[in-house]
Amino acid sequence: MNLREWSAAAVDPGGRDPPKPDEWIAVDGPESPTRFTGERTVAYRTRFADPGGARAEIRLGGLYAHARIWLNGEFLGEHDTYFTPFSAVVDPADENELVVACRAPDDRFGGVFETDHLPSRDRVPGIRWDATVEPVPEVALTDLTVRPAEGDETGINAIVTVDAGTELSGRIRLTLHPADGEATSAMTSVGVAAEAGGRVTVQGRLSVRDPDRWWPRGFGSQQRYTVRAALGDHERTATTGFRTVEYGSGGLVVNGTQVPVRGRVVLPTTDPADAAGAIERAVETNANLVRWYGHVPPESAYDAADEAGVLLMQDLPMSPGALDAERARSLARQLSGAYGHHASLACFGVHDDAYEFETATDRGSWRVLRAVSGREHAATATAATGTLPGSVPALAVPGLDAGIEDGTEGWVVDGYTGAAGDLDPGTHTRYAVAGTDAAAATNAERTVAALRRSGIPFLTAFAPPDAASVDATLATGFDPVNVFLDDPTGPEPAVVVGNDAADPVTGEVEWVAGERSGTFTVDLGPASRATVGTVDPPAEADAIDLVLSVEGRSVETSYPR
Repeated sequence: MNLREWSAAAVDPGGRDPPKPDEWIAVDGPESPTRFTGERTVAYRTRFADPGGARAEIRLGGLYAHARIWLNGEFLGEHDTYFTPFSAVVDPADENELVVACRAPDDRFGGVFETDHLPSRDRVPGIRWDATVEPVPEVALTDLTVRPAEGDETGINAIVTVDAGTELSGRIRLTLHPADGEATSAMTSVGVAAEAGGRVTVQGRLSVRDPDRWWPRGFGSQQRYTVRAALGDHERTATTGFRTVEYGSGGLVVNGTQVPVRGRVVLPTTDPADAAGAIERAVETNANLVRWYGHVPPESAYDAADEAGVLLMQDLPMSPGALDAERARSLARQLSGAYGHHASLACFGVHDDAYEFETATDRGSWRVLRAVSGREHAATATAATGTLPGSVPALAVPGLDAGIEDGTEGWVVDGYTGAAGDLDPGTHTRYAVAGTDAAAATNAERTVAALRRSGIPFLTAFAPPDAASVDATLATGFDPVNVFLDDPTGPEPAVVVGNDAADPVTGEVEWVAGERSGTFTVDLGPASRATVGTVDPPAEADAIDLVLSVEGRSVETSYPR
């Protein structure tokens, strides 16, 4: 049962006693009510009837940022990690009052929510994602965590948490089947025992012989496996996939295959549906990676990415100021625990540039950003990296390995100031940061084209959510197979064809410049680029038009002179 009717009040941070404001004000929802913009602590109240089971489980998702929870005046607990749900199994009364006091973070791990990248109305403390109460039996499964494991014996490890309202001695049944089918691939059971009122965790392993791999979009299918844990009539499920991810001098490697990254950087919103929508938008613009910029989205966004084959870069949320290394370790552990089973998780970002990067150049609505961090923040990144699983790369910023002790000061990671600018071939990544004015689309086209033709294997674009013109440009510039000019205004520009796809491509490029034209043959291997010829435009030509035709489709590009 979703808890939908709430009232709220600004309160003092308080302690273990529930807040008692002079007035509770009805709100549309507890996500981030604008009425309380600027408040540091907001309490929310709702009422619900007994849902009708032996007991009930309360789950609160997206508690931002530090929360205390009471049911019928009794303190249930506190919670300080918004990307993991708060869960409590309770004995409800016939009528119940739930009070949740949410406080803005008092440490430096609010991420982008504690910066000017978001308007203040979107930074109100609240219950961002969901609030539910469901009937559960006396003995309830409250959590199921799964992890693929490869090595001498390939399989999936399952960790099950059980809340026992009565004395328990039994077995939990674990089954495995492909996510798109019901046929059981593996089965086992594990013993479990607990005293009344106890909470225990047990672990089992399901062996998988020759599992099908999960692949990024365009490189193969998105095969996943669902694990079901059952105790009596109560069960929980979790879905995962088999894939390997590495990062090296050539960029990102998935299942042993190089995958050139064309990514979008995404800011949070107060509507969980928008996060899943960001995956759809990435697909529409030919992006194959989404970076969650300085925040963690709801799990529904990860589910959408798993299904769509979109890779994810997950930032560890940090905000400006002195950073507590132990807190960074704790958040890293919880982050990997909550999202590590998702096959789409390609890398962690442990050095959030949501605040640590300054604008060095502002030219035509595109910005070059320079890292301004120092040793203190690099040390925190190193501490967090040591806690993250080694199966997923950790990057200090996109394309730069984490744990750089001397910081990244002065390293240009972003932007391209113009078509004639110089690209450092040693840099593994660049950003393209778009504005929203009329020139943004044109500058975006030139910038993305310049970065694509340079062969940089990890490219991300930071486009505002409402920049529709930039979306159209990215859809063209991010096409996996594309054609570019290396010097559009030069006397004899070279024609470069890039192939980010998993398969070789053959075809031809036709060019037209004024009264002159020509054709070049294209024969490219996967994840490669090559110069296929040069154009000899007449002096009076006002543009060079290119049409790349490969395997029954075409990509058109025009360069003004």
